[in-house]
Amino acid sequence: MTGSESAGQEVINTENTFVIDGVQQTVTPLQYHYLSLLERLTALKNTYQTDPDYEAWMIEAIKKSIYSTFRDCLESNVGDTARDILSGEHQVN
Repeated sequence: MTGSESAGQEVINTENTFVIDGVQQTVTPLQYHYLSLLERLTALKNTYQTDPDYEAWMIEAIKKSIYSTFRDCLESNVGDTARDILSGEHQVN
């Protein structure tokens, strides 16, 4: 995946404090993990949908992974940020 195919927001680590670019929220390492995974999965979904060898079962697996990661974000109290990531993903499609 090239830089132009990456997700819209970027998660930045600054001296053991994790900040979501454009959201202005400090997060814990676990919250950072979930949010960055959600970003990577949404970018993967966007890239895979344009793949000429697209397979329906694979996109369904990616969607289930996105949902599972979104639920992890909700449980770790970063649901609003996760929703922002997903709403940005829907604007791309």
